[in-house]
Formats: sequence, C-alpha cells, structure tokens
Amino acid sequence: MHNIDELPHTKRLLMSELPEMLFHYTNSASLISIIGNRQFWAGMPEQMNDGEELHRAFRWLEVIAGDVELDKEQPSTDRLFGKWVRMRIKAGDALEGLPSFMVSLSLQGDSLSQWRAYCERSGGVCLGLPGDLVRTAAEKQDWLLAPCIYDEDDVEKMVRELFEWHLSRRREDDARIGTVPGDDPSHVDATKARAKALFDDLRMYGLFIKNPTFHAEEEWRLLRFDVDPDLADLKFASGRDGVRTFLPFTILDEGPHPQFAERPRPSVRTGPTALPGTATYASRRLLERWVGAGNTDVFHTGSSFR
Repeated sequence: MHNIDELPHTKRLLMSELPEMLFHYTNSASLISIIGNRQFWAGMPEQMNDGEELHRAFRWLEVIAGDVELDKEQPSTDRLFGKWVRMRIKAGDALEGLPSFMVSLSLQGDSLSQWRAYCERSGGVCLGLPGDLVRTAAEKQDWLLAPCIYDEDDVEKMVRELFEWHLSRRREDDARIGTVPGDDPSHVDATKARAKALFDDLRMYGLFIKNPTFHAEEEWRLLRFDVDPDLADLKFASGRDGVRTFLPFTILDEGPHPQFAERPRPSVRTGPTALPGTATYASRRLLERWVGAGNTDVFHTGSSFR
C-alpha cells in the first residue's frame, strides 16, 4: 500500500488493531493439507463467493468521477480526468491487470452462517491462528493483511479519498512536465497514465471492500496483489465452475514451535455434525504436528446440527 500514509481515512480503516486470533473455515480434507503443508492455498478473487468483488469499488469510482466531469465549476483539466476515468470504467478495461490471490479469515471462530457457507453440512472445521503469527508470515512474504470494509459511508469516503489523491497528483503532473490542457499529446498521455495508476490502486484497495450483507463475517484478508507467478508456484484444483488456480501462502516454517506452549496458539474447532465428538481425537493429534504433544486447543461448535 505504497501511498496509504497519505490517505488518512483509508489508513484508519485498513490499519486496524490486529486481533489476537483469526479464523479460517474449511473442510477436513483441506485442514489436513493446510497442517501437513503448513500453507494456505490463496484463490483468485474472481473465483470467490462474492460476485461483486471489485465491482462495488469501481461503481463508486464511476459515480465520483462522473460528478467531477459534470461540475462546470471544476477546472477543465479536472473534468477531463473525471471523464476519462468514467469512460474507462464503462468500457470495462479499468479492472484489467495482473492476477491477485487472497485468503479469507474471520474474527468469528464459531459462526453458524460461516459453517453453512464455507463448510460441508457435516465435518466442517475452523482453524484458529494467532494474529501476530499471520502478520509476521505476511510481512515476510510481501502479502497484505487487513480487515474488510462494509459500511457504505466508509467505502464512499475511501474511494473518494483515493480519487482526489490521484487528481491532485494529476495537477502536479501538468506543472512538472509543462503540458497544455486540451489536445496536447503530452497532456492526454499524462491523463491516461494517472488514470491507470488510480485503477491499479483501486484494484488493490478495492479488494478489501465487501457488500454490507456480509458484515457479520467480520472478514480479514491476506492479499498478494498484482503478481504473475511462475507456473511451478501455482496449485490447481477442480471447482464448481471449472479449473481453479491457487498461490500458496506459507503459515509456518518447518521445525518445532515452542512459542505455542502457551496461548494464543493455533486451534481447531469442529463444526456441526451428526456425530459430535467423533473427530476430536484425530483433530487433536493432527494439530500436534504444529504445537507439539499436549498443547492442542481443540473444541466443538456451539451450533447445532441441522
């Protein structure tokens, strides 16, 4: 987030206090893989469950840019920038760029709605991870860790702040290179370049913007933005809508982790099931691969099986 220190509202939203624990809902087969490989498989946002990924952010940008374009009291250069931004969003190419990969986490460790949404009817699990552990791993691998933003007022202010920051840089571009507003090729090229920089920023910040109907999930995201991984680094699996591709995120290095002798430490909660308690022993022994014998926190959900 290269310019976040100059975006106070955005920084306040995304640089929230790190929670003690973060949780990931999945199935038992994935839990075995996560613990065995010490990795999450981060998926592409386009293949996540929210069909609005990024589009919500860009709809706000289109509205904000359109207001500037239509405001006759604005300088002509500002109106031109607003017009170009709005046109590129309408054309659909504003969202184009290199792929990004992300992992969904939650502040909630026993949420019935998330058991239903992300786990099988019986046999789902929720892996708990200390927030410091996740942040340290993210910083080491150059990933971003931040909470999702649901409130519409916050979203509008966040997108507007980013637009106005780039609009200000656009004015500085003119002053620096001495372009002439209008049909001057240098001016047009500078406008296009600044709009692309705005789009690139919003494709990153916008991935933390979620539909408010998902607010109960209290989601945090691990994000690797705008990358073109080597083929050897990618993982593949079948999905409901075809082949899915993933980029691994390493949670733990190999070796013992004596820091997990005390809490906070990784935990496992088994989800609603017709036979509660049957997987407790197996889950405990599996988690011991990370925390060592006798250090496991394994629980069962308080939600009933339906």
